[in-house]
Amino acid sequence: MRSSTVLTVAALSGVPVLAALAFAATVHRHPVDVGFSESGVDVAMHLSQDGSKLLTTFTPQRPGFHLYSVGLPADGIDGLGRPTRVEVAGALRSQGPLTAESPVRMLAMQGTDVSFPVYPDGPVTTELPVAMDSQGGAKVLVSYAACSPQECLMPVSSHPVELTATTLSSMRG
Repeated sequence: MRSSTVLTVAALSGVPVLAALAFAATVHRHPVDVGFSESGVDVAMHLSQDGSKLLTTFTPQRPGFHLYSVGLPADGIDGLGRPTRVEVAGALRSQGPLTAESPVRMLAMQGTDVSFPVYPDGPVTTELPVAMDSQGGAKVLVSYAACSPQECLMPVSSHPVELTATTLSSMRG
């Protein structure tokens, strides 16, 4: 049973997400993708095999949607747009900047002279260098916004993902 299935079943049945994550860790011998879906985007994360990187994949649920670059200012440009962010606390400590594997392109906003740094339509994976401070749990805060040329979905700001020590050890690739 995949962890996304476990999380979906847990959410529908009212089982706490942390309990579902602990169960998902026991049914996998491969790395566990931990994540959520909100505002038209599926978010899945796992640790690299050596535990030095937190890899997060953002997949818009509808074709033609893109995410804003990690390089976009925190408040956007002229208040528009929201950067893609992954921040860690607790047992995980950031060891460097968040980067993405996808190329950035500048997208002009119709009717203005403003352009936004965005990724190509579709999924994008970010990489955050991390170190484990302890065997305790961790919290990951995820922020992003997805848009198409015609529509922007509600931005997600600091969505918390709580990780237990057991889940952290099972997330390694």
